Amino acid sequence: MTYNAKTQRVVLFGLFLLLILLLTLNDDTWMLYVLVPAAIVILLTIFVNFKLKILDSFLTFQICLFSLPLYNRTVSSEQISNMKFKRVGWARKCVVIKNKKAFNFRITNFSPDSLYKDLIDFANKYDVPIFKTKDYTILEK
Repeated sequence: MTYNAKTQRVVLFGLFLLLILLLTLNDDTWMLYVLVPAAIVILLTIFVNFKLKILDSFLTFQICLFSLPLYNRTVSSEQISNMKFKRVGWARKCVVIKNKKAFNFRITNFSPDSLYKDLIDFANKYDVPIFKTKDYTILEK
């Protein structure tokens, strides 16, 4: 099954508008070398999407700009050292998938919410160690 997440676009759009305001109020030319690239980077990050696919014994994590894949990593259940379930913010769940040889995946803001149950089922099926923080167990109730 495929799960999707998007960046927090409202916050990024607000930062982009703030940078545009600073560009219009700016008199120094050297600030253009800082503000213009920052505005371009923030504008591009508004369109970043994250995908997580759970297949038989594999997890595929993908980062896309528009529909162009920027980063794609497929990890088998043997390559996962553990999964740590924790709370992020006030009432959001997060999973950090720790890999033995690659970057760790931080799974948060994905929809639908059945992702966390499916990851627990995946870990139980393939004997991946699970760690749940006290705060996460409070969110599960």
